[in-house]
Amino acid sequence: MQVLRKKRIGIIGGMGNEAMLDLLKKISSFHDSQQYEFIAFGNARLAYKPNEVMQTWGPRDLAELRKKDTALFTLDLMQKLNVDCVGLACNSAHDLFRKLIPKVRIPFVDMIKETAQAIVGTHDNVLVMGVDSIIQSELYQKALKEKGISSSISSFENQKKIMEAIYNKDFGIKTAKITLKAQRLLCEVIKNEYRQQNIRKVILGCTELPLALTQKDCEQFKEEGLIPNEIEMIDASHILGRALLNSAIKRGSRDATLKVSQGQHTDWFAPLTFKVDSPFQMACIQEKIIQKSISILAKQGKTITGSYVHIPTLFISNSAKDALKTIEDRGIPLFNANKNLNIKIEKALLAYYDPTNSSATQFN
Repeated sequence: MQVLRKKRIGIIGGMGNEAMLDLLKKISSFHDSQQYEFIAFGNARLAYKPNEVMQTWGPRDLAELRKKDTALFTLDLMQKLNVDCVGLACNSAHDLFRKLIPKVRIPFVDMIKETAQAIVGTHDNVLVMGVDSIIQSELYQKALKEKGISSSISSFENQKKIMEAIYNKDFGIKTAKITLKAQRLLCEVIKNEYRQQNIRKVILGCTELPLALTQKDCEQFKEEGLIPNEIEMIDASHILGRALLNSAIKRGSRDATLKVSQGQHTDWFAPLTFKVDSPFQMACIQEKIIQKSISILAKQGKTITGSYVHIPTLFISNSAKDALKTIEDRGIPLFNANKNLNIKIEKALLAYYDPTNSSATQFN
């Protein structure tokens, strides 16, 4: 008799470790999240290196070749861990992952398409906020147009403010801290576009944006007059979390995987891996790792200068026995989240950020 198992949801993050943390928190807020197994891979090696950020790269440039091979290798690992569907905790990376998904047998829950579907029927003008790459790709604009929704993008000057709020090395969201300066820049953009383009809804089309514009923050900003009261914020990350739980797709065969070879440009660092009880526990551990990373780097006179700087992390539900065995068979150390957690995190991060460590020299 075949034993029924829980549906297994895969989450790929790392292009913003805080964004994956945020998604996990949102998923854990849904009462039915305990019915599922989760595998969350915060593969920071998917991100641009600090010296590659805010530059234009062609498809044959090393930065893009590295991201492509690393993304495919990441998807291959997720299919070997037998996830039933996968979502991506990064908007701009959808352009790349949509091209790679056909190479593996994993149903893809598309955050951008799900967000457009969530506001079908609106007659409001919708502002798409995000990094340059997501705006230039027109992924949101096309998805909204297909649903008959009118959309706008920020002016050139306002788009520069969005990029500053996210990437500025002193106060940007990518520094793993939320500053009032970054928040006020984003509020300025929304208020200006409200006046100039009569927008009524704002899609937070970069997973860093909901970190600085939480529901509570936006309520406060409206009281202070920094954001017009008429504005409705659309949190794409929240929509993705719900859509992942709603997805009823199950793979028909446990061994229906496609063979994927490791590309020559794959950037691999064995993730700090934990077996956990829930997505909430995943979020709590990821938060501890981020805060400890900030602390260790501060003692070295350094800061988080982008997503690539973070240590890759992997979280697997305790009940996903076959996935846990796959990780053990690959020789990746597997830690119990309920035993000596702080000691394990500190030891791993001290080694990772050791200036004499060859893996660390790539981002020092």
